[in-house]
Formats: sequence, C-alpha cells, structure tokens
Amino acid sequence: MGSFVLKTKEQRAAEKALMDKSPLKTLTLEDFLESERHKLTGTLTPVTPETFAKWKKERLDKRAAEEEARKAKEATGRAMFEKGGWEEEESEEESEDGEGDGEETDTWDLQALRRETEALDEKKEAERLA
Repeated sequence: MGSFVLKTKEQRAAEKALMDKSPLKTLTLEDFLESERHKLTGTLTPVTPETFAKWKKERLDKRAAEEEARKAKEATGRAMFEKGGWEEEESEEESEDGEGDGEETDTWDLQALRRETEALDEKKEAERLA
C-alpha cells in the first residue's frame, strides 16, 4: 500500500520554483539524447538497415532457441502425448490387418533417448554460459 504525503503550499511553491530553474524544464528530448550520445565510448556500431536486420535476426534466433529450451524443460508426458506425432501410420495399418513385418516398432530406444537428453543438457549449459 502506498502512503500519501501531504505538502504545504510553501513546499509546493518551493518545488515549483526549483523546477522552473532546472535545466530539465527547458531541455528537449533531442538535446538530452544528443548529450547522452556524446558520453558513449568504445567501439560503436552505427545503426543501418543492414546492421539492424542482422541484430533483429540474431535476437529472434536467440528467442526461438530459448523458447525451444523452455519447452524441452517443461515437456511432460501428457504435453508430448497431446502434441501428437507419436502415432505412426504403418503401425496403425499393421494392427488393423493383424500382421506386421516382424519388427517391433513399440520398443523404446533408451540409448537414443539418453543421447538426445545429454545433447539438450549440453545445449542448455552452452546457452547459460553464453
């Protein structure tokens, strides 16, 4: 909860007088930005349509990568199930006509799963360090 501060007429008048003398009262935004710009040091990249496009693409790529990492982190069995793409067309046909081609498509490849998980973890760690 914020608290109210009641000021006397004298305090308000003093603040107004101070504000009237302040350079902030007369300073335009352009003047302010120009003065701040002169304070910048180091190697600066001028903003051109090309540099802006490059920056924007890198920023969007980084955002997409972060979003992927977040989704991978939050991926639950239910979310993956609802997303779909886990049903294979041929396995449905096999179950309908009752005969397969002898291969078991339902077995889990734990080695592949482990490799994927490790790769994701390494990618996350690399992003965290970057």
